[in-house]
Amino acid sequence: MTRFSINFKENPEMKDFKLLRKSVIPARELLHVYFDVKNIFNISIPEESIMSGRFDTFTHISDIVCEQLSKDKMG
Repeated sequence: MTRFSINFKENPEMKDFKLLRKSVIPARELLHVYFDVKNIFNISIPEESIMSGRFDTFTHISDIVCEQLSKDKMG
C-alpha cells in the first residue's frame, strides 16, 4: 500500500485487480513488493506461487503471506 499509494482499505474493489494490468505499477516495482513482503513478514515465498502467476493481486499476495506464516507456526 505504501509503495504505490494504493489504499486497499478505502478501495476494496482493487484487492482483486491484477497489479500489473489495472494500475501503473511496472513489473520491476512488483519485484520490490516481492522483497518488501519477504523482509517485512520474514517469510519465503514459494517459487510455484511466482511461476503460476499467483503473486499478482493484493488478495493473492495476502493469501500467500497468511499461508507462509501459518506454516512457520506449525513447523
